[in-house]
Amino acid sequence: MSKPIESFFDSKEKNFSLWEKPSGDIVIDEKEILFQAPLYRVMNDNMAESREFYFVLTKKYMFMLKSEEEPRILRVMRTKWVRCDYQKVKNDGIMGESSVFTILLIRNMRYTKLFTLDGSHFMKWKTNLCKVFLQCDFHTKFHTLKMIGKGSFARVYLVQNKENGRRYAVKAFSKEYLKSQNKGKESLINEIEVMQKLNHEFVMNLEEVHESKNSIYLVLELLEGGELLNYISVQNKLSLRDCHRIMYCILSALAYMNDRKIMHRDLKPDNMILKKKESLSHCTLKLVDFGLATQYDIDEYLYKRCGTPGFVAPEVINAPSNQNIHYDPKCDVFSAGVIFYILLTEKSPFDGRSFKEILQKNKKCQIDFDVKPLNSNSPAVDLLRKMLIKDPVKRLSAKQALKHPFFALYSIQNSDSGKEDAILHSNGAKFQEMIKKQKKLMLENHQEGSSLIVRKQIINGETQTVSDTSAMIHSLRSMSTPKKINHADKRTSILKYVLLNNQGEGHDIYNSGFVNEDAY
Repeated sequence: MSKPIESFFDSKEKNFSLWEKPSGDIVIDEKEILFQAPLYRVMNDNMAESREFYFVLTKKYMFMLKSEEEPRILRVMRTKWVRCDYQKVKNDGIMGESSVFTILLIRNMRYTKLFTLDGSHFMKWKTNLCKVFLQCDFHTKFHTLKMIGKGSFARVYLVQNKENGRRYAVKAFSKEYLKSQNKGKESLINEIEVMQKLNHEFVMNLEEVHESKNSIYLVLELLEGGELLNYISVQNKLSLRDCHRIMYCILSALAYMNDRKIMHRDLKPDNMILKKKESLSHCTLKLVDFGLATQYDIDEYLYKRCGTPGFVAPEVINAPSNQNIHYDPKCDVFSAGVIFYILLTEKSPFDGRSFKEILQKNKKCQIDFDVKPLNSNSPAVDLLRKMLIKDPVKRLSAKQALKHPFFALYSIQNSDSGKEDAILHSNGAKFQEMIKKQKKLMLENHQEGSSLIVRKQIINGETQTVSDTSAMIHSLRSMSTPKKINHADKRTSILKYVLLNNQGEGHDIYNSGFVNEDAY
């Protein structure tokens, strides 16, 4: 076997051990159990020397019990950043079977080997292990179809599971590039940790995390309805019921995240993607891109002042950059309020001719409510004002906003009732103009003279989009701009180049230098 590699996620913990003896009385919560079944544990790297135990898998832990009949916990493994790899090994006559299906769990140069003789039993374990552990079989599990987005830190690909045909969006990161960037590695780790805590109908789901020799792959739920404003711009009309549904999706996601003490910190129309192209009054709108998200109760945020000018809450954009500041999830409610303002008025509350002008208006937070669509005393306008209060103490939380009378107008249960549906806008021309302007401003060097961290959006929900094929990706070892190929050369399909350099990299990560923890 080839030389082992250390994982991107390995740490330098002293006296690290994969398996720990249970401390105190541990009670396994049945609601947390993902899967449980027996497996053989290999002793001393000898398949003939093995013992059967009963294993219980949860999101945070894997428990090794003596047996199903005698469920005494013998060992506990923390699942965080543990890699999982699979092998089908020819059997040397053990228990009369021709093949052994092995499961290797690896972290910090230590590993343990488990196996089963039953192929269907192995597949059940594999289906559940991929929900918890880092995986190493990206290229054997997925077909790469095409690239559908790119940014400074990552590329996004449309892929298909070879076994069941399901399609996903995969966000691919170069390890080399991440390590070369200030806080690059920490940013990715933070993004994964945040997404692993989330599972909600209005939040993009992280399905799996894979690691190869050169790259990290986040396998994400595929969203195909496109960005919110792009979709609105091609509609014949935007109604109050549409507005109700959009804000319900956004605030429901924020309320869920608040319960888990998570802030998104980059809420904007670009990061609101429709699951499918369907009526807005029945849509499933998903919050995406958690690169700037954080737990709000930690000692220090990875990024303190971050977001997109024009959408950032005043307590974030005006925070001193040299201080260890803290704020709460109401900053996301303010950003949601900006989106609400745009839906109601077809304009931004912090409009400007340049990124710098927008930034300055955002800092002052002087919002004009004296515009024609907001001159009424309607529940929608009342809610808008309470979401855009400058002082976060007085501003509504997401849960409080959902209890506002505006949401009683069109309850989810009565969305098809005969209630009159007020039309806000009859065409999307202004939205189209706004999108073009926003894209143009994003191309400016908007960070000059500002310490505000801004991320470029790369998941737009448009799977028919293909990046320029004259700039092929030869490797994910570098995320720098690819070299242009000579047009006189034979034009090679993008499928040949995309992600192929990492093929065959599995099964090379546990050899000399790794410690077998199976003997105890």
